[in-house]
Amino acid sequence: MSRKPISIVKSRLHQNCSEQIKPINDTHSLNDTMWCSWAPFDKDNYKELLGGVDNAFLIAYAIGMFISGVFGERLPLRYYLSAGMLLSGLFTSLFGLGYFWNIHELWYFVVIQVCNGLVQTTGWPSVVTCVGNWFGKGKRGFIMGIWNSH
Repeated sequence: MSRKPISIVKSRLHQNCSEQIKPINDTHSLNDTMWCSWAPFDKDNYKELLGGVDNAFLIAYAIGMFISGVFGERLPLRYYLSAGMLLSGLFTSLFGLGYFWNIHELWYFVVIQVCNGLVQTTGWPSVVTCVGNWFGKGKRGFIMGIWNSH
């Protein structure tokens, strides 16, 4: 669930400001169509910056999947999965808190997404191990096939 809010928030980081009413005490020029966007995503290269934030998450997620399976087999699953999901919620919240803390630095959003990508990898290997333990080796293939049919 914490992956979807980032895609929703991205549309708010750079928005079409021409449809919004400018504040009375605004210092932007009349031709500025990005006055309501969030720095550093208020420039013409906003697509590259938002893509970089997504890329940071996906690379961290891909690398973390290799590491997470090793830890998931050696640590107590309920603690490992619980810690991963709590940390995932924390990093998702920290991404959003950048607005309230008035953070306009790209590195902040990239670091948060890297950390979020790493901790979100605790979910899949742990859940697969849990399901495998619940149903045993004889039915594991059948259950995983049904579960992954979505």
